[in-house]
Amino acid sequence: MAMLKKTLIPLLILLAAVAVVVLLALAKPVPLPQASVAAVAPKIAVLQAAPKARRISVSAQGTVLPKTEITLAAQVGGQVVAVSEHFADGDFFQQGDLLLQLEDRDYRIALVQAQSRVAEAEKTLAMERGQARQAKREWRDLGNTEGNALFLREPQLMAAEAALEAAKADLAQAHLNLERTAIRAPFDGRVRKIQVNQGQYVSPGMQVASIFSTDTAEIRLPFTASQVALLDLPVQPGAQAHLPVELRASFNGKPASWAGELVRTEASIDTRSRVLYGIVEVTEPFRQQPPLLIGLFVNAAVAGRVFESVLEVPRSALYEKDHLLVLDADNRLHIAPVNVLQLEGEWALVDGIEPGQRVLIERPGYVVEGMAIEPVIRDVVAGTK
Repeated sequence: MAMLKKTLIPLLILLAAVAVVVLLALAKPVPLPQASVAAVAPKIAVLQAAPKARRISVSAQGTVLPKTEITLAAQVGGQVVAVSEHFADGDFFQQGDLLLQLEDRDYRIALVQAQSRVAEAEKTLAMERGQARQAKREWRDLGNTEGNALFLREPQLMAAEAALEAAKADLAQAHLNLERTAIRAPFDGRVRKIQVNQGQYVSPGMQVASIFSTDTAEIRLPFTASQVALLDLPVQPGAQAHLPVELRASFNGKPASWAGELVRTEASIDTRSRVLYGIVEVTEPFRQQPPLLIGLFVNAAVAGRVFESVLEVPRSALYEKDHLLVLDADNRLHIAPVNVLQLEGEWALVDGIEPGQRVLIERPGYVVEGMAIEPVIRDVVAGTK
């Protein structure tokens, strides 16, 4: 009997638990069927595209450099006995100005000696010519029309003529050496740094100063491949296109601008940075108002090509870098590829959008091709330019 009780009691408990579970399941309320609710189209700001012809301006930066810069060197040796008042770091000079004067007494003596040698050679030549005429008369008196070249003093005459030419060459060299004791400015320019001063001895070939011309300044501007595509650069033989360039910088704490021209490019693409450098020239930089100083770092805006259908949109409107979100006539969203011409700050210039096309300028929470959008028309975005 005890064994029966031990087996029967757990079985009864299990059956009771199953009964309770079944009753709870039967008593669970059944949800009533409900009608499906249509998805609400999100409200998104759009603009009515009105693309127009526009010249793209390409931005770059560079440093102002002189177009012509040289190291001035002495061509003869000597002590510096005088210097110009303009021979100082940063001073200006004119073409032909005397910058340095070397001691010239040795060269004046050499000039006198060369003049003496010319006179001696002229005397020798005159004597040889006289003797040659006398030899010809004597030979004819002998009844022979053909004379021996040596008897007629032809070699001696040629040697005398050659000696005179050599003496004249020495005289010209003496004049030239004397002139070179005066070191003069080869162009209108400015002294970057002097390297000698009064009382110092200089030898031939010794550098005396670094100078540069003030007639033209240059700015090297780096252009990436995408920027080159926007410019009509003079890269082919015979190309004469000069692109207007506006240079901007701060001068004495105030914004200033200068006008220049992009006149050429460097011969090759830089192999390290993969950019192509364009050369901008500014004539008479120190006569500008304000002056365009050498070494100034400037921002440049280069006039690029004219594109016939350019639309300006907020940069945030771009989808996956080179697409825009547009709406069709049924307000369905589509992803349209565009050509991004330029990015400037918060704005993007693109082409590839038809006039009247509605472009999303805000991003929906999610993007699905063909999804419904409730457009909110905004005015055409005014650009930065």
